[in-house]
Amino acid sequence: MKILNRYLAVSLLKGYLPVLAIFLAVFSLIVFVEELDEVGNGRYTFLSATEFLLLTLPSRFIFLAPFVALLGSIMALGGLANGRELIAMQAGGISPYQIAWSVIKVGAGFILIVGFLEEVVTPPLDQEAHLKRSVALSDSRTYKGQQGFWFREGRRFVRIHEIRYGEVPQGIDIFEFNEAGQMTTYMHAQEADIVNPQKWTLKNIKKQAIQGFSVSQEFLASLEWDSPLKQNEVRLLTLPASSLAPSELYQYIEVLKRKKQHSRRYELSFWDKLLMPLNTGLMILVAIPFVFGPLRMAAAGKRVFIGSLAGLGYYLMTEIFKYVGLLFGASPFLTTAAPFLILSVVTLVCWRRYVQ
Repeated sequence: MKILNRYLAVSLLKGYLPVLAIFLAVFSLIVFVEELDEVGNGRYTFLSATEFLLLTLPSRFIFLAPFVALLGSIMALGGLANGRELIAMQAGGISPYQIAWSVIKVGAGFILIVGFLEEVVTPPLDQEAHLKRSVALSDSRTYKGQQGFWFREGRRFVRIHEIRYGEVPQGIDIFEFNEAGQMTTYMHAQEADIVNPQKWTLKNIKKQAIQGFSVSQEFLASLEWDSPLKQNEVRLLTLPASSLAPSELYQYIEVLKRKKQHSRRYELSFWDKLLMPLNTGLMILVAIPFVFGPLRMAAAGKRVFIGSLAGLGYYLMTEIFKYVGLLFGASPFLTTAAPFLILSVVTLVCWRRYVQ
């Protein structure tokens, strides 16, 4: 079985890699063409578009992972079926379930890679990509560096260290200077709630008033602050929910629930991300009946075509369920899990019928 496992692993890799390369190339080209339309707006250049494309590459890999798992498995196993190798394995006393189990063990590594990228690698890269893009496209005098965002209005400078959960400014420093260029006020807030672009609620504030060589200091739990930021500048501080890691989404959902604020958009994104590795694994299970069922001796092109239709149909079903769920206020978990459960039942029926 060790030799069989190694052989199947190599065959699956030969199926996955071409599909992954083609899909990434096609979808990256589409994204790049869309970004080229923005070149010339604000400070957005050709290099900015290229940087955005590269930084968002891991997120495209995750999006394409279920399709790669489905079509890559179909191509790999279909090649073995067409070469009569699956028949030879079965003639040697290896059951379809043993072959399927070997395929699943190889697929488990692919699933772990997807989960790791989704939690650890993709979020910081995606957030960096969207922030840099937003700043470059903005016509405001905003600077994004390693120390955070810098804004300026007259003699007042504002630095925001980071954006937590995609929309909560944290580590806010406010510097005010007089006409002589001397600092008169320094204020640091731990975080802020943005009520509207011009009205913020600062929290856990340390305020220092500077007069000559004397400095007075006070601490405040909260403070209503008239922000100098314009609406388009505040928009720079908002990241898409899809750029957050599942753990960050879960934490922010709990924060919103404690504040009794709407969290449905974040819950949908959370369950989407949580189910993505499972969807990838399910696609591997879906691929196996393709080569043990009625398509056992079909041409490779036919199998890939039908597999593509199955993957596209599943994707459309998940999107329809999400929008219908939003329309009728259904549970985000049920909205995202229903297509997965439906396809799981269909796959189980196909396994019982064809994988024997």
